[in-house]
Amino acid sequence: MIIRGILLLAGLVALAGSVALERPERFAITAPCALVVIVVGAGAIAADAVPLRRIPLACSLATLALGAALLISRGETQIPVAAAIVACQLAAAAAKWHADQNRGGASRIVWPR
Repeated sequence: MIIRGILLLAGLVALAGSVALERPERFAITAPCALVVIVVGAGAIAADAVPLRRIPLACSLATLALGAALLISRGETQIPVAAAIVACQLAAAAAKWHADQNRGGASRIVWPR
């Protein structure tokens, strides 16, 4: 879940930087975010592949490709790419949460008595 949080945060920062800043200055924010997405996304692929989780794995693969696209894209195309990174991470987290709820697993909150 920490990996998903890092990827979600990097996507949100890239999205905010793409929306708030003009073209030359936005690369100072989106380029480091893209590098973080690429590196941490590779770790997310490994984490989702070993105990095979299909939907989170597909989202991690898409996030890695979107990180590369964010790094090389210019202009207004960075906004939808950063938004897609955020959407992929939210979908992966929701799929994992739903799977855990169906099997009564780790995502349930257990209050101490």
